Amino acid sequence: MASRLNVTELDFDSIKNNLKDFLTQQSEFQDYDFEGSGLNVLLDVLAYNTHYNAYYMNMVANESFMESAILRNSVVSHAKTYGYTPRSVAASHAVLDFTVITDNNTPGTLTIPRGYKFMSNLIDGKSYGFVTLENKTVTKTGNNFVFNDLPIYEGRLVSYAYTYDSTSNPNRTFTIPESNADTASLTVTVQESSSNTDSRVFTTVQEYFEATSNSEVYFTQESVDGKYQIYFGDGIIGKTIDDGNIVVVSYLITNGPAANGADAFKATAALSGHTNFDIDVVLRGSGGSERESVDSIKFNAPLQLLSQNRAVTKNDYIKLINQRYPHFDSVNVWGGEENDPPVYGRVFISAKPKLGFEITYTEKEYIKNKILKPVSVMTVVPEFVDPDYTYLKLDIELFVDVTKAAATLADIEEQVRQYTLSWAATNLNKFDSYFNYSGLESGINILSKSILSNEVETMVGKKFRPDLLQAQSYVLDYGIELARGTTDDNFYTTPDFTMIDGDGIARQCYFEEVPSSYTGIESMTITNPGFNYTSTPTLEIVGDGTGAVALANIVNGKLESVTITNPGVGYTSAIVRIVGGGGQSAEVIPVLEGRYGQLRIVYYKADSLTNQNTKFVLNSDVNNGVIGSIDYTLGKVNITLFNPTNVNNDFKDIMIFFRPKSNIMRTTGNKIFVLDSGDGSSVTVESKLK
Repeated sequence: MASRLNVTELDFDSIKNNLKDFLTQQSEFQDYDFEGSGLNVLLDVLAYNTHYNAYYMNMVANESFMESAILRNSVVSHAKTYGYTPRSVAASHAVLDFTVITDNNTPGTLTIPRGYKFMSNLIDGKSYGFVTLENKTVTKTGNNFVFNDLPIYEGRLVSYAYTYDSTSNPNRTFTIPESNADTASLTVTVQESSSNTDSRVFTTVQEYFEATSNSEVYFTQESVDGKYQIYFGDGIIGKTIDDGNIVVVSYLITNGPAANGADAFKATAALSGHTNFDIDVVLRGSGGSERESVDSIKFNAPLQLLSQNRAVTKNDYIKLINQRYPHFDSVNVWGGEENDPPVYGRVFISAKPKLGFEITYTEKEYIKNKILKPVSVMTVVPEFVDPDYTYLKLDIELFVDVTKAAATLADIEEQVRQYTLSWAATNLNKFDSYFNYSGLESGINILSKSILSNEVETMVGKKFRPDLLQAQSYVLDYGIELARGTTDDNFYTTPDFTMIDGDGIARQCYFEEVPSSYTGIESMTITNPGFNYTSTPTLEIVGDGTGAVALANIVNGKLESVTITNPGVGYTSAIVRIVGGGGQSAEVIPVLEGRYGQLRIVYYKADSLTNQNTKFVLNSDVNNGVIGSIDYTLGKVNITLFNPTNVNNDFKDIMIFFRPKSNIMRTTGNKIFVLDSGDGSSVTVESKLK
């Protein structure tokens, strides 16, 4: 009896060989030469047919599930079952302060209409058109009309009109012909008929269950060919449209991310006869992106079903913002109970734009009022917090074996620099990120066989912009423990700034760190008072110093306070052991005297005799010239009543850098570690030959 045909193989060659094996076991085909006969062609046909069917059935099975689907139209179709519409291509947008200059101060108003056009500077050899999407009217201020925070969007506005016929279009569906349409810019109006110009504006639906039979809303979906469609309600969910209605659809055709980075603009036409304009860029072009990818749809669509389009959890807020306003590089959200100090009834949001470092007031209000409030819990108020950037400066020292080098040292150093910037773009520049220098060092070591090892030295900096008109106080929160300035390279500030000394002379000044010397124990922090103490326990101070003595004060069985009777000397670290007393669980942390430092302002003056620069402390007769304090443990710097008259750079910003206590650091809340690729000094690479 012949063996059964093996049907487990699915590739062509295996199928054909299985057919041959089966036939050779039949008496009619024993010792038959299949390769040299016409039957070989029939076996090819059978094998191909079986292979095609197997491939087809495998694809059908794969495309039937969201997780395994490959084709975009299959993934989009599955996303519909979750109530999820994939994001279209998004236009790059910029924000301008646009001033129309006139020659008189006659009161009046001026309106910028929807579609008013600006042209950008050249980006990769091409200029892009930006337009306004809404009418905006302002009242004259003096001789000028000033449009502050005017949003403009890259692309070309187009409109299409469709006459509805229920016979040919029973589903009330209309296709947008361009695949690069930004659906966020859609406006939809419905005119009664060709003879009746009365029209109604329909808006995109946010909540299906809120759409009644009279709700003038439209819905969007992506079709199988990748283009977007709008469709109207059936008279039960959403107002329906009638035969003869004219549907007018207007939207942007955009180039997506191509115009990101545009930072100069000019108006292309007169505005109500005015042609004299002044344009300041508040936010350069950013936020342009391609349409949502298949992988992103697979990730986000199930989350839509889980959240039911509600903002309840942290991830709900992040998903909604990223889906409906895809212009941010990173978004973080935390509850008011997690805030410092706690603020109940609030949810805090911080966002980093894809380009630049700040988002505008207009963007914040749009996200709060248009995206989040309609779907937030009623008693929870969303509140934006600006990102708090901590700037990193990395000094990388390479140890190179030149005998193994296939490139010049300059090329190797540049390769390391570019790798570091790429590493930072992946691991930093976003919320809730870690900085671990060992991961960076490991990656650098494998870039070239000539790199024997490397060392990464890290500095962390905060930037602030002082008021140049009056004295102000400032707080810089690094969010990590800082190293004390025991060496010259643990602290520096840039650039210099101008201040007036007690004699009325302008001096070019710098900040200087004055660390406190480590000596003894300054105080004790009680972290747990414990319970059931019947007598006074002994406090044993263990550390690398000597002589510290402290006494416990017990009240009602608990540790009420600690008195330092001798601070001791030479402590750089210490712990406290609580011995005896009959109770338990009391805990105390010693605070070292070296926890705090001071900040003062210095300047240099040439000595007429030695012709060398001598350092002087500004206003040293007032509080010894101290103008601020440093808490190394909490990573906070307080600057008191600082009143420079100028800061010697274009942006008028001052940066203060410290060495971190540890090279393993993490950000929380609204804090972000940034390695600024636009700052040439943020990464320095130096080679040493071995």
